[in-house]
Amino acid sequence: MTQNAASSAGHANLVAEVEAAIAANDMTRAVALAQAGLAEGIEHSILFNLAAYQLELDERFSEALDMLGRALRLNPRDAFVINSIGVCHSKLGRPEDALAAFEGALRINPDFPYAHNGRGLALATLGDRPGARAAHEHAAALDPNFAEPLGALAAMDVEDKDLVSARRYAERALKLDEEQPAAVLAMAAVEMEDGDFAPAEARLRRLLSARAMSPLHLASALNLQAEALDALERYEEAMRAYKAANAQLRSVHMVRFQETGAELGLDLCRRIIDVFRDAPADVWRTRPQLPPASGEARKHVFLIGFPRSGTTLLEQVLASHPDMVALEEKATLDSTLLDFFHGDRGVEALAELSEAEASERRDEYWRQVRSLGVEPAGKIFVDKQPLYTVYLPAVAKLFPEAKILFARRDPRDVVVSCLRRRFRGNTLVSEFTNLERAALLYDAVMMLADIYREKLTLDIYIHRHESLVEDFDTEVQAICAFIGVPWSEAMRDFAETAKRRDVRTPSAKQVRRGLYREGMGQWRRYGDEVSEILPILEPWVAAFGYQRS
Repeated sequence: MTQNAASSAGHANLVAEVEAAIAANDMTRAVALAQAGLAEGIEHSILFNLAAYQLELDERFSEALDMLGRALRLNPRDAFVINSIGVCHSKLGRPEDALAAFEGALRINPDFPYAHNGRGLALATLGDRPGARAAHEHAAALDPNFAEPLGALAAMDVEDKDLVSARRYAERALKLDEEQPAAVLAMAAVEMEDGDFAPAEARLRRLLSARAMSPLHLASALNLQAEALDALERYEEAMRAYKAANAQLRSVHMVRFQETGAELGLDLCRRIIDVFRDAPADVWRTRPQLPPASGEARKHVFLIGFPRSGTTLLEQVLASHPDMVALEEKATLDSTLLDFFHGDRGVEALAELSEAEASERRDEYWRQVRSLGVEPAGKIFVDKQPLYTVYLPAVAKLFPEAKILFARRDPRDVVVSCLRRRFRGNTLVSEFTNLERAALLYDAVMMLADIYREKLTLDIYIHRHESLVEDFDTEVQAICAFIGVPWSEAMRDFAETAKRRDVRTPSAKQVRRGLYREGMGQWRRYGDEVSEILPILEPWVAAFGYQRS
């Protein structure tokens, strides 16, 4: 046998050993064999794919993608490699790229259940829930022993409050894999909805001790465990679990932000503060004379403040009025307008926005509102987006006649609540994954709001969340007077309004309960676990008139 033939035979034997290890579900051995083969200079797509798999487990997703690229050059039609590329994009928070990869794998192998499942996860992230459900159902039908799509379907049912179906899918998944993360989480969520917090916490504790998980699954498990501990009144343990969950989320977000060079929310706000602190007020106080846009609202209200300040509750109250329509935290301001804050154009350039350009952007705003399913013509339109506080100069330039409802709540409750709830990870709300940075962001946003009130000409009403809870009618009547609309008794039925509407913010469950006082002073429950933020928030606690202890 020639040296080349012997070498080829050795390569083939190694690949056969790797495939046998995979078939035996011995991934540790398969990865070790692949790494050894690559170290010897053997190039084969399965070896690169396995090395990438280990890099993915180590959360080194960019390196994994490089390795998968090498595998793909050797075998451009390897559906397993293309599927792995989709998995890495998913874990990097790139659902569009992930979807393209999974669909590429399916063009090669239309009956590849892993790619159908990955496609479902990407579609869910992109907001196509019917498409996601169909993809997961197809994956489960193709491979009845594949637990992951069943777990994903259980998780979707939990979100849709179909607990019977969630339990059914979770039970099927757990029969195949008793530690399948999504199924365990779904079953725990069902138990918690039934009030069985202790069994749910025990189930989650077993999962956390028994299985290594991706950062996102780990974050979900820890967060749900924290919710169970909170319900069991084990508050300091709960806060430690919330912090651990958010540390996992932050690790995922930071990889994506570092790769794209995105500016973190706290840094953004501090930079804008530096710009506006010295900006001449007369430039911003000049109200542009803008013609009405076609079909715009009769009156226009922006509901802003800071997340977890009671904005969802107030929005549902306002949406219950027969003359009002509301939109819940959708991107209504043109992204190119926000480039004045994030990009190279600079906030200073926004001050010089021409009336023609402002009118064009107003028209685009109302087109966007309609595309989101709301018809504002002839109505009072409420655009609820708490962190539009940061972008108030854009509102002032485009909608100088708008009414601004600014929601306040005890800053300590706000920041602690932000850490406890899950948000979609943009650069602003990703700061909520660290308690100290969440408090610093709150401080910066409130500072910006004070500066804006000095520099901008806007009609602002300060709404105190606790006032709504303590004396609903008086506070809502004052808000109606500010907007210029008669009070309606229908506004008392806001909980029914919330049940009819598809409320997707973290406050949805609480709002559907109606008014309750349990959220007031909640920060005190967590003792020393929240002591680090109290000095940061103390100036605002005093300024807003809340009790210091």
